[in-house]
Amino acid sequence: MKLLKIKGYNFSSRFFPALGYRDFRILWAAEVFSHSSAWALIVARGALALTLTDSPLSPALVTYAAMIPSFVLSPFAGYLSDRFDRRKVLSWAYALNLIHSIVLAFLVVTGWVNVWYLIVLALFNGSFRTIQMSAGPALLPNTVDKKHIFNSVTLSQAAHQGSKFTGPLLILIILWVTGLEDWVFFASAVLYLIGMILVLNVRTYSTGKVMSGSGFNIIIQNMVAGISYIYKNHIVIALVLFVVAHCALTMSFESLFPVISRDTLGMEPGAGFMTGFGYLMVAFGGAAFLTIVSIGGIRTDKSKGRLLLMLGILSGITPIILGTAHNLPIAMLAAAGMGSSQAGFMALSQGMMQTLTPDSIRGRVMSIYSWHLLGFMATFNLINGSIIVVTPLTVSLILGLGGTTFIILTAI
Repeated sequence: MKLLKIKGYNFSSRFFPALGYRDFRILWAAEVFSHSSAWALIVARGALALTLTDSPLSPALVTYAAMIPSFVLSPFAGYLSDRFDRRKVLSWAYALNLIHSIVLAFLVVTGWVNVWYLIVLALFNGSFRTIQMSAGPALLPNTVDKKHIFNSVTLSQAAHQGSKFTGPLLILIILWVTGLEDWVFFASAVLYLIGMILVLNVRTYSTGKVMSGSGFNIIIQNMVAGISYIYKNHIVIALVLFVVAHCALTMSFESLFPVISRDTLGMEPGAGFMTGFGYLMVAFGGAAFLTIVSIGGIRTDKSKGRLLLMLGILSGITPIILGTAHNLPIAMLAAAGMGSSQAGFMALSQGMMQTLTPDSIRGRVMSIYSWHLLGFMATFNLINGSIIVVTPLTVSLILGLGGTTFIILTAI
């Protein structure tokens, strides 16, 4: 890899050393395409759900359906990622999600789609992504030297969070050029196809260590090993609970952004909802990417810990600012603040988890980590959407209450 040097300073070796490894580069590129596809789909699917029903509960239900499989399936996905070749598990997850994307695009273009089809397909999408989000992080540290694991995790998080910029930006470009929201769903399928082709070219063989034997009891015992490691390690469980509170109170916004597009930004149904949602996510993802790349150069544990605390406080402040925004420029600035603080917080926490976890049970531990995070995010997305329907509370108040509560918890 060609190194970038300016006045004797080697930026590549400090911020991008993991990109010097062939399989990591391929896996990282696959993540960029697949996560971009996923976030393009999140924006398009949420906007379509609100357009079909005009109810804030619909995007909340669709978002919940996409996230809740991670809570149900993560322990089993972690077992698969440690029991079998992680490359093959990952390849199957990509292939199944590609099929899902093609089916959804066909239903949208033919006009057969309704909100119930969106919910059912979101369940399938969430199930396949649960497997992907378990096998990918388990395989990733094996593609680099141990000293570069933290950098590989931050760059992987940069791909994940940066996709919140690239996926929605793709939507905006398609809408600007064609004015047709249907094409967004086909674009999502194409991105997943490219990601799958890249994953098939990864050479690193990686598995964990599981208890030998057959039968359902052995599978359960192997899955419990990941839970046991987290709950018996005081540092790990403290970190997990801190991140769970962060995800529930500050990151459960996917179901709210379409409503902000309609009620705060005054966007029209259909392409308008997608455009408003897209602008907010572009601002969120762009700031998230830049922050995470910067974090990749941090070396000392003390600096990481202090930055985690500071970003946690900012993660609570920025949703409050978004809740008070009444025009697109201010809303985008607030969304950028959310992206920077939340993505940085998540990258640091996952980097810490990866360095604390033995490779033999990495798939199961990271899947249980995701199990906690996404389970709470799914539940609070549904709660937030439901509150708007059944109570007089507004999006502004919900964002403000969540942010304030997390600031208090962080201080405690």
